[in-house]
Amino acid sequence: MLVTVCKKRWRFRYASLRVNRGECDAPNVTGKEIRVSSALKDCEQLEVILHELMHAADWRASEEHIEEVADDIARALWRIGYRIREVN
Repeated sequence: MLVTVCKKRWRFRYASLRVNRGECDAPNVTGKEIRVSSALKDCEQLEVILHELMHAADWRASEEHIEEVADDIARALWRIGYRIREVN
């Protein structure tokens, strides 16, 4: 599926990742992708999706900032009842 972040498009997909929970290609890469580990579930999956989307939105932001904000937002959304639904 294609997702748009800050007027740029990435292909988003769940993938079998060996090292990282998620990966985001740089915004200047042709055919760029956001990949999220297919092994993740529930709030951890939400956190990693937010994390990688934040990289897409602001490639220059520090990893520490991205980690903190994505984790905080994921936990807040989870507490208020947000759940990921299966996409076919």
